Amino acid sequence: MGMGIQKVSDFVAVFVAAAVILVSIPCPANGLIYRTSDAFVFEIDRAADGSFTPQFFPKSQSDFLPIKFFLDGGRIPLSQIPLLVGSTKNVHSYYTMLGLHPQQELNLYNWLPYYPFVYARAAAAPTRNSSNDQQTLNRQSKQESIPCGVGPNTNRIVNGQEAVANSWPFVVGFMTQGSGVVDCGGSLISETTVLTAAQCFEQMSLNQLSQKVVKLGMHYTGNSAGVPDDAQRTMRIKSVTIHREYNGGRFNYDVAVVTMESQFTAVTYSEAISPACLPPESANVDEYAGKDSFIMGWGDVRSGANTGTSKLRQAIVPVITNDECKKIYSQPSQITDHMVCASSRTSDSCQGDSGGPLVIKFDDGSYYQVGIVSWGRGCANEAFPAGVYTYVPRLVSWVKKYM
Repeated sequence: MGMGIQKVSDFVAVFVAAAVILVSIPCPANGLIYRTSDAFVFEIDRAADGSFTPQFFPKSQSDFLPIKFFLDGGRIPLSQIPLLVGSTKNVHSYYTMLGLHPQQELNLYNWLPYYPFVYARAAAAPTRNSSNDQQTLNRQSKQESIPCGVGPNTNRIVNGQEAVANSWPFVVGFMTQGSGVVDCGGSLISETTVLTAAQCFEQMSLNQLSQKVVKLGMHYTGNSAGVPDDAQRTMRIKSVTIHREYNGGRFNYDVAVVTMESQFTAVTYSEAISPACLPPESANVDEYAGKDSFIMGWGDVRSGANTGTSKLRQAIVPVITNDECKKIYSQPSQITDHMVCASSRTSDSCQGDSGGPLVIKFDDGSYYQVGIVSWGRGCANEAFPAGVYTYVPRLVSWVKKYM
């Protein structure tokens, strides 16, 4: 492990207007976009059988627009993104109740985006039987027997070296199936949700998002020549929820919760797959200063390599105070109270590691996630010897709301 400014891979393509208007090209999945009081939600629409055939929406230009267009300060006016009041779990019936109807698009960047949000009907709840209920109870019992925050013995960790396979069971990778390259990292925080960075998705459209998968229990990424990865589970993405205050220019509030498609097969915890622990809520950004933290990912081993690594790597990085970090990144408001920094003098995260976890081993022996890989200047850059992470303890309530 070793930031260009952000640590996300170069897989995200910059959209051009011509690509957006090619609505005749078959679209593998459509979606909906809406906002809540503190988040933007980008949801992929799939048919009841799990295929990419849209269940609710006709094909729309919004499926080809970058997600960043809909974020705060983007090209789509906030007033024209539907506001959901109440639980996001009721979004289907909410839109049906509104009876929203198509309206004519004015032009590419100034349009009323209600058209892709129309629902033809509310989703019907699947029927259950006693056999399914018993299977659910058995599965829940197994889930509860596996604790959060499982990780390796810290004495075995060597900075910037390959990790023991499946020793960090909460680490996940976002990939295009068969590419052999991890675009971004993340951490499993429940049977259905992954905690990651908002920057990982802002350049993508819903169309691109529908083609990404979540790899769980993976050590080896495989390669584009046809050698498969060794992931224990591969899950599709159902939705991405990005913090309402996320600023792609400053990477403030760089946090997202990804919900995996679990209508047919949910994640079952095992020795290779289990969640990270979320830390106690805290506004004190220096609470963990001076402690050793642990990072892991499949990103570049040096700045600008743009190749990633095929096997999971790990490193120890000491947390520093925000005042120390502000001396390194000295521009006004560059380091905020929603960021935490770790020294990168010996090891660092790098491009492709964005979204991955920074964890600390608590006294109970479990690993708690206190940071999300976000940004920095280069990788292990002597001139800027600190990596910057989203400070999770300050955002725990928001994360739990959407997990």
